[in-house]
Amino acid sequence: MDFSSLIRDALPTFSANISNHGSNTTHNIVETLSPLLGTQFNPFLKLFMILYNLTGTRLTRFGLDPAFILTAFGIVWAFNRVWVQVYLSIWGLVRQYFMASIQISSNDEMFLHMMKFLASQPTMVNSRSLTAETWTRSAWEDVDESDLLTTKISADGSGIFLNFSNQEAKAPPRFTPAIGLHSFWFQGRYFKLHRKQETLFDEAGANRGGAQYKDRENLVLSCYGRSPDPIKSLLQYAKEQYYVDHNAKTIVKRPGMHSMRRFGGRHNWQTVANRPVRPMRTVVLDAKQKIQVLSDMNEYLHPATPRWYANRGIPLRRGFLFHGPPGTGKTSLSFALAGVFGLDIYVISLLDPSLTEEDLLSLFNGLPRRCVVLLEDIDTAGLARPPDPVVQELNDTTTAPTTTFTTSTKPSEKSDAQEKLTPDASKLPWQLSDLARELARMTHPNFPPSQKGISLSGLLNAIDGVASHEGRILIMTTNKPENLDPALIRPGRVDLQVAFTNATQDQARELFERMYEYDLHTGHAHAPSSPPSPHTTVNGTAVDGIDGAASEEERLESREEISEIAKKFASKIPAGVFSPAELQGFLLKRKKTPKKALMEVGAWVEAMVEQKRKGGRVLAVQ
Repeated sequence: MDFSSLIRDALPTFSANISNHGSNTTHNIVETLSPLLGTQFNPFLKLFMILYNLTGTRLTRFGLDPAFILTAFGIVWAFNRVWVQVYLSIWGLVRQYFMASIQISSNDEMFLHMMKFLASQPTMVNSRSLTAETWTRSAWEDVDESDLLTTKISADGSGIFLNFSNQEAKAPPRFTPAIGLHSFWFQGRYFKLHRKQETLFDEAGANRGGAQYKDRENLVLSCYGRSPDPIKSLLQYAKEQYYVDHNAKTIVKRPGMHSMRRFGGRHNWQTVANRPVRPMRTVVLDAKQKIQVLSDMNEYLHPATPRWYANRGIPLRRGFLFHGPPGTGKTSLSFALAGVFGLDIYVISLLDPSLTEEDLLSLFNGLPRRCVVLLEDIDTAGLARPPDPVVQELNDTTTAPTTTFTTSTKPSEKSDAQEKLTPDASKLPWQLSDLARELARMTHPNFPPSQKGISLSGLLNAIDGVASHEGRILIMTTNKPENLDPALIRPGRVDLQVAFTNATQDQARELFERMYEYDLHTGHAHAPSSPPSPHTTVNGTAVDGIDGAASEEERLESREEISEIAKKFASKIPAGVFSPAELQGFLLKRKKTPKKALMEVGAWVEAMVEQKRKGGRVLAVQ
């Protein structure tokens, strides 16, 4: 169809329109365009005629024919459509035969590595299409907060204190490339980035009552050339930059949210902390035990160990049990060991109400080859075998008065009959974890069906079952090892047991020296101080503000003086009475005044011993 002649017939020149006073123009246009546009476009026709009458006369004054203009627009539109098709065809050929590409899924850890790298590139940050993200820094990241600090005098004028009310307002967001096409240069090469998002149907999630759809992002990196080596180099560089400070940090991970774990991959675990490596010398433990644990773990992690285990048919697993009173350093040793060998820590709480045996097995199978798995307070996890028939029958036949005790009854006051009739707590069919699971199920409609939690057999299957993961180091901590099932700590599952005790006098001396040794190079034994601030006077007495600098009489000049004070301090600490955590808490309240700690430790020891004797929980002296 010749659209040009059609439009010219429908739109005669304005000279003819003027001579005919426009009487036949509207009629010709409507008759010509009505079969093409249909009756449903009548409003469009009316608008077109209004614009035609308003602009036609003005265009004629400049010698422009509306029919010619419409024809030109049609040609431009057709040329644009043809050009788009040609461009897409040529680009498709170039992309298929002259470009290499690598795709990264958001389910993989590499996605996080690449996003952090892109957020640090000036070209990407200054792009016109960005996504803003709230950037949360950990407490251990080095950042200059001098511009965020302000001072604030308390209402009663007693001192000057730090104020961080504006730190969130001044914290900049992080910018990453938005969904779409982007480009950047890296090491002299031109890369194209396509960030896209797609919605997938999650059939497994629908069967479990969860969301039926999930959003997944993909990054497609491409470069010119038939080899993907430049992209591989870029990904390796991004990964190295992501872990650039890993040598000085210990990454702590926990299971991801229940709604995300079913997606698998990196969603099984989420990073919850990135803390500095803890030096082994800061752990209060006997030196022989430290060397024994370090040597055992070093031998297990040696690259030649897997082949040695395989040749002898031994599963490549290693288990440790740290047991002792609370506050003696069991968890601290776990973090220190991870820091020494540069391993990540994966912490699992068996009391998590959303954790099922299937999830536990999936979490263990998703562990890296070398890592530390930490199960804290394993004695409180409610692990138990199914109740014996005799105990179950005893529970059914025992009357309420026989097995029920008032809150005022002490364990020592129970009669022999009551002791015989009361089943062991570890053999009760319901545990604390089951109660937490029931509460979560009642408050969350999409929570998994009610179940009896993680059983002992489920945990053992995850630890060393036929399909269990190998290569990891398992550390279990407990305050009461006698309450653990023998099957859990048998040789093969627990290869080395480390006993922790309350602090000895030598350990108290070591703890004191460590507390006040950090700033010896400055000649002062006090904690790092804040920027100087003026002193505040209260009732004629000078009170230090936020600087907290030690007074002249509290300044120490030599390591020998600290050692001498530490010996005197340790001599006042009874051996095996206080945990290292209790001693550390006492010293932290006097971290800038070691001489004051020495003077006050005697009264503190007397008050704490009396409190322990009475069984009190409220501290009378701190």
